[in-house]
Amino acid sequence: MLSRWLFLFSFVAIAAAAPAGQPDSFPPEVQRVMKNFSKAALRAHMAFLADDLLEGRGTGSRGQEIAARYLAAQFEALGLEPGGDDSANDRQAHGMAARSYFQWVPMREVTIDKQQTEVVIEQNGRRHALQWAADFVAGGNVFSEQSEVAAPVVFAGYGVVDRARNYDDYAGLDVKGKIVALLPGAPSNFPSAERADRASGIEKGRSAARNGAVGIISLRTPVSEQMLPWSRSAIGAELPALRWLNRDDQPMDSFPELKAGATLSQPSAEELFAGAPKSFAQVLDDAAHSSVKGFPLAATAHIRVVSRHRRISSPNVIAILRGSDSQRQNEYIVYSAHTDHLGIGRPINGDSIYNGAVDDGSGCTALIEMARAFVSLPARPKRSIIFAAFTGEEKGLLGAGYFAHNPPVPIPNIVTGLNMDGASVFYVMKDIVALGVEHTTMEPLLERAAAAVGLKVSPDPMPEQVDFIRNDQYPLVKRGVPALSLEDGLEAADPQINGRKFAEDWIATRYHSPQDDMSQPLNFDAMVQYMKVNFLFGFSLAQQPQRPAWKPHDFFGDLYGSASPAKP
Repeated sequence: MLSRWLFLFSFVAIAAAAPAGQPDSFPPEVQRVMKNFSKAALRAHMAFLADDLLEGRGTGSRGQEIAARYLAAQFEALGLEPGGDDSANDRQAHGMAARSYFQWVPMREVTIDKQQTEVVIEQNGRRHALQWAADFVAGGNVFSEQSEVAAPVVFAGYGVVDRARNYDDYAGLDVKGKIVALLPGAPSNFPSAERADRASGIEKGRSAARNGAVGIISLRTPVSEQMLPWSRSAIGAELPALRWLNRDDQPMDSFPELKAGATLSQPSAEELFAGAPKSFAQVLDDAAHSSVKGFPLAATAHIRVVSRHRRISSPNVIAILRGSDSQRQNEYIVYSAHTDHLGIGRPINGDSIYNGAVDDGSGCTALIEMARAFVSLPARPKRSIIFAAFTGEEKGLLGAGYFAHNPPVPIPNIVTGLNMDGASVFYVMKDIVALGVEHTTMEPLLERAAAAVGLKVSPDPMPEQVDFIRNDQYPLVKRGVPALSLEDGLEAADPQINGRKFAEDWIATRYHSPQDDMSQPLNFDAMVQYMKVNFLFGFSLAQQPQRPAWKPHDFFGDLYGSASPAKP
């Protein structure tokens, strides 16, 4: 017992005396654990999770549940407490005592019928029926298996409303009873994470519904094409969509006022602007200069969507390491990753299994070994840690959203979230990125942890990807929790590697494709780097007396910091 007290005292004393950013500012016990991250263990977990036998871990599939049960078994072997549902079935079937490691998320699955779904554009008395995949794709209506809308189309810029910035794309526009055509993303002059938040499809849907719109047409742009080729987007549209269900069995983050919607290819988007006050090219130029203004188009759209609905459930995996401090053990840090990928889909290069090795087999691997590292400490950290492997990330952060509204502990007790989606397996780095950290008081601790591993902290290098809203920390942010997504930087240690080009090429050729498997070049030295930084960062957060917080007058703190902890 004495050694534990000495360990905890040594951390406080050394952290106070040592210069920030020096490796010896962390206790020897912590440094020893940090050095024990095993490339062999990381590779082994990742190879299992990305194996063809798991059939791409599609959300709600048997393969994804196998992955979830694999993580639960690892957590149980480490002696972590279960943090999921009190499920008698799980206890009986798997011999678990008390609570289960599984938090089952109820969902509505929506599979589009592309043969019966149609988009017709009428301009100057002429009707043009668009072709699925060539001209448009669409998602089904989550409230009704058949829904349609016919209405004039109004271009409403990005569809963004930001009261704090006095920015409103709907100002001066009458969109009541009409379909709005929207650019992807948000104004480029918005700060990175704020831009990402305003670019959220959910927030755009909310704003469109509040302004009386009855449908949304999303416009494909050259930037969209660079981010992900249209052909790949069309493949993804054929996969089932999902929404998690609240206590009333209603889909969350959905708006019944919006009857139907579609996404147009870039050529179709250009045609939609024929006869309008401005061409699509002029609109894109306005966007490049942050001067977009909406206007009615000379077009009416008829959108009909037909889909099949099915109720399913899929598990989050929740495990808890109880903190050692009598007061701070009731405060929780959440480490997260996601178990699902895209399952089996249209073949690309002869392969139809979308394995998701990097996305997010690597993050789940990191989650297991992060738990092992914390369990290996001679004394537990002061704050408690929740290790959460979420379902449904690929379908819109569904498991994370359910968790944020149905947490295993009161939401005010969750002090931060550290998400790991893609755990740096490409090249040894010179920098690391924490999306959202600039909005919080956690920057100094991250910089100190990174410096101890010989890395620097860089800002979001690809804000156009709006990654901050596309990762599982975001639902916690919307519940008022200052949370981050930890990612690899674009500065490679090897001068022969151009990190930005590598990332862009990987997104274009492997992201959300069957080629994201274990046959691609993987660098587990880089993953060890990533693990070390995240471990030291999380340990520091668990030990420091102060809770992480939003910076004063911060956009996210002001917008979500007072979010009610009440469940929906």
